[in-house]
Amino acid sequence: MVMAEKDAKLRRILRGEERWGDGSPSDQATSYFLSEMLDEVVTRIRRQRPELTTPVDLLISMSGFSPLTTILAYELIRPTKLLVIYSARADASVDFIGNHVVGGGRLRHQNFMHRSVQPTDPQGVYRAVKDVLARSGAPRERKLSAIIDITGGKKVMSAAAALAAWQLNLGLCNLDGEYDPEFRRVVPGDERPLLLANPTALFGEQEMAAALDAFRSGAFDSAHAQYTELCEQILEPTRARFMRAVSALYRAWCDLNLSSLPECIRAVDAAQRAAERELTQQTSRTVAEQLDFLRTLATDEPDPAALLVCFYVLGKHYRRIGRHDFAALLFYRTIEGCLGRRLELAHPGFTCKNPDYRLLGDPVAVAGGYEKALRDTGGRASVELPSNISLIQAATLLYSLNDDFTVGAGLNTPAAIANLRELAEIRNNSILAHGYRTVTPDQSERLRVRAKHLLSVFWRLYGTGSDVRALCDRLRFIDSDR
Repeated sequence: MVMAEKDAKLRRILRGEERWGDGSPSDQATSYFLSEMLDEVVTRIRRQRPELTTPVDLLISMSGFSPLTTILAYELIRPTKLLVIYSARADASVDFIGNHVVGGGRLRHQNFMHRSVQPTDPQGVYRAVKDVLARSGAPRERKLSAIIDITGGKKVMSAAAALAAWQLNLGLCNLDGEYDPEFRRVVPGDERPLLLANPTALFGEQEMAAALDAFRSGAFDSAHAQYTELCEQILEPTRARFMRAVSALYRAWCDLNLSSLPECIRAVDAAQRAAERELTQQTSRTVAEQLDFLRTLATDEPDPAALLVCFYVLGKHYRRIGRHDFAALLFYRTIEGCLGRRLELAHPGFTCKNPDYRLLGDPVAVAGGYEKALRDTGGRASVELPSNISLIQAATLLYSLNDDFTVGAGLNTPAAIANLRELAEIRNNSILAHGYRTVTPDQSERLRVRAKHLLSVFWRLYGTGSDVRALCDRLRFIDSDR
């Protein structure tokens, strides 16, 4: 008998014009469909939908008065376990489903589960699904695969099941097809399974927001991992790819991993071009300027002035996320770099790591001036010039040489040098330097203010001529993924 003839017979049974076993016409029609039509329908649909052959550990099906949707979903998906969620008045359907799916090469009794819920209580559906998921272990080498079938049951149950799928990161299944008013359901045999990825996997807005929170907190490793996962899950991963690339760039930037910058820059550049339509002009402009700036560091000999800007920008970033010890260290490096580089640039050939004091003038005069400056500014007396010049030693040397830089920097008085020495002790006593104290927000702010002032003076002499304060503001890390 061809399918059209079987369909005609099914309709006659449903109308009571022909009998098929016992029970109401509806029960007889259901029995006939399962006995004479189901295998052919399943074979045809599975042939058309090869994705249905992917193994599934657990099928969770909403069931109403008709057991057909659950039975058909089971036959199409053939899960290892089945959970039927039903309202109390639909318990007859559970018996019908159980008689079909248990035994006969299908499920063992222990793998057929059913839970009764109050249809108007959406939390009941969620609790039932979550409980069975917790009890249903998956093989060690992979994650449990589960699908929620929302075809049957009351609408509120299906809505609650869809929300549970969203929350628990499960796939969705719905048997669609042409509605037949005589059957008051989809025409038997015309069912078309719609397998939907979890809404999170399709759009990923909640996960994108969580990844952005990690990104904003400065947890770039965690953000990179989350964006990497989203790139594999969501339907339109363009923004996730962009943020993944930016996370890797910021991680390398924060680590001062200059050797990794070229590859990171190329990745962000490509991802930004792909995501151009999804980004605001502000984000695009900021990232483009950051890439231009970082290219000056991604060389064999990074630009010294740009490196000082880098320290200051990173210090502001760490201060903004509450990492004041790191911020203090970077502001200290900014101040130290401005002073040390001034010595080196004003006296060609001179280096702070291996100083040749003959390049500063008569060594005896230089030593005498340095010793006097130490006494004037309250420093520790020394009979020798330093062999490796630190922040305070550089400031004291510049002061003793009456260097013009000290005037612009406000370091041309004993009190100013003494104040700088006090600021330097904040860093020296911190847990990241030589002490065990925690840097307070107020202390990191004092170091920031001094670093900003010295960097401005240094930049006017050796920078590009632009406003370095405005440059640092423009280089601030983005906090939006659009």
